[in-house]
Order: sequence, then C-alpha cells, then structure tokens
Amino acid sequence: MAITLFVTLATTQGYSQSTENGITWQIIYLSDKGCNVSEDRKVLDMTGIVEKYFAMYKITNQKIDSECLFHGEFFDKTFSEVNLNILVFDDKIGQDLFLKYGYNGLYAHFGSLRIDNHVIMATTPPQFSSAYEHTEFPWSLSEKLSQFILSYHGYNPGSIVRILDFKSDYEQCVKRIVADEKCDNMIAEIHSDVTGEDFSVLAPIPEITNQKSIKYLPDDLYSSHVVKEVLRKITNWWVNGIIDDQMYLDSIKEIIDVRIKNNKEVNTVELEIPNGFSILSFSNKKIQNNFDESEIITSESKIHSVLEYVPFDTESLPTDSEPSEIPIWFKNRAGLWEQEKIGDRIFFDGMTALIQNGAIIEK
Repeated sequence: MAITLFVTLATTQGYSQSTENGITWQIIYLSDKGCNVSEDRKVLDMTGIVEKYFAMYKITNQKIDSECLFHGEFFDKTFSEVNLNILVFDDKIGQDLFLKYGYNGLYAHFGSLRIDNHVIMATTPPQFSSAYEHTEFPWSLSEKLSQFILSYHGYNPGSIVRILDFKSDYEQCVKRIVADEKCDNMIAEIHSDVTGEDFSVLAPIPEITNQKSIKYLPDDLYSSHVVKEVLRKITNWWVNGIIDDQMYLDSIKEIIDVRIKNNKEVNTVELEIPNGFSILSFSNKKIQNNFDESEIITSESKIHSVLEYVPFDTESLPTDSEPSEIPIWFKNRAGLWEQEKIGDRIFFDGMTALIQNGAIIEK
C-alpha cells in the first residue's frame, strides 16, 4: 500500500472529499438502568480508549461529545453527523441484542462512500464474568476499531478478516497463557486516565500506522512492472472502447484486491445488508473455534434487530448495485498515463479518488 491521497489535481476537487479535519466520531452508551456517576465514568473510560487508540495509529480525529442515554431515550434522539458512530450497550441490552446469539458486537459500513457511514456496536460483558468466559471489553473495542480503520483505508471485508486473523489468538496472548514474540507484536497497552488500569488492546497494523492520509492501493502497483503493464493494457482497451466502464472498474477491482498477506481460508459471519457490509465479532474464542464455515445471516433472523440502532438513515444512501460512473477527468488522465505522457503518481491519485468516492467498490 504505497499510494496516498494528499493532493489531487484541480479537476478532481469536486469529486474527492477532504480529510483535513480527520475522522469525526462519537460514542453513544445505552444503559438499561439509566445514567449515573458510575455509568458516566464508564463512558469517560471508553472515550479515552478510543482517543488513545487513534493516537497509536497517528490518525487525525475529531471527537464529538459522548452521550450516555437511558435505553428508552435512544430512538427519540437526533445525533450528530459523524464518520464513525460507536454504540456501546450495557450487558443487559447487549445480552438481548448480541450475547445470546454468541456475538459481542459488529462493525458495519453503509453506502458506497468509504469516508462516511461507519458504525461500531459493542457490548460490555456481564458484570461478574471473567476474561475466560467473554472477551475483555477494551480488546473487543480495539478489534472493531481496527476493522473500521482498515475499511476506512480501503480494505474489503475479506481482506480485513484475513489481516486481523493472524492477530486473533486472544486465548494465549491476552490471557497471558504464554509470553513470546508473537504476543508482544500482537498486544499493545492503553493506560486509563479514569481508573488507572492498563488495558490490553490489539496492536496497530504496522502498514497503516504513520499514514497521514487515506491509502487504498497495494505496493505492487508501484513495485511490480508486470502489474503496471497489465493495468496499462487494460486501460488501453478501455480508452479505445474495447471494454466498457463497468468491465474496466471490475478489472481494477481485481488488481487492487491483492493486499491479502496469506491465502488461508477464514470464516466470517455477516448480516445481510443491501447497501453495505458488516463483520460480526464472536463473544469468545471457543464459539469462534467451533464455527467452521462462513455465513450470511438473512434479514429473517432476530439478530437483525440490531440494525434498528444504526443512528442514520441507511435506505437513502447510494447502494453498491447502482451503476458506477467514471468522470471524464479520469478518462482523460488514464489516456495520458496509458501513453506514458504522465507519471504513475498522477494516475494512481486519480484512481484513489475513484475508490474513495465509491466508483470502485470491493465486494
């Protein structure tokens, strides 16, 4: 992943979105008991975890004041428009929505624009449970934040799950059954300014850390002469009308989806979402280990009720099925690049803008 979207030519400014202010986010905590001093301290603690986790990734971000709400207040509220909504349910609400099905939450993205409409849902574990029964909340939250960060940087769901799968040995490392180099590379610590505790969280992905802007494209597009020549040939066919826009976009999609570091099969569980995708998180490793195939949970399942808590209108968003349009400025740029009249950087910046704005959507 070597391409950054720092500057685009003037012709792309109406098409790409600025990320100068960084990611905007908000935590909404829903309590079955209502909000008291103890609940407010929990929210402060969660907010601190998110702030420090983004800092570990060196991601510019802007926090909107967190809210603690009694469960019954939620559906009457209007929430701020942010890039990332983080909904945290107390153990009683979480039991009804997630835990009884074997999950502790999800990460989801809606619509075709990669920058907006991200949702994390997380549940706090039952009050008297141990780390052996349920994943510790800071670890669970950091896992979902990692999924969001990878998605925000352009990775598709399959790539996200594979990249994080090699870091998922929660049983051995977080519970300190073993201490070795693998665990050292997998775990980071966040100190709570509220409780004074040290929390174990998923260590940042090295390839994403230190990025100052969104990256979408793999290293091969710069380092591999063969990959670039294949892309140049496909671009030639498109510019000359041999293939249409959709076939060109589909071909690019195949080329850019090469970031998977290993080819092993991973099992995923997703909710069926017509205009987006989700990644459900298991409530403990034992359930995950006993799960032997991927699954799309259809809308008939009761767990789909969690989508009622998405704090924005998902139906009005552009869907993946809507036809993609390639702006004329990109076709002009592609023609110049195919003839080797402009450099790789200018062409790939344009391709990045297409991805960022949803013309190229990875399935």
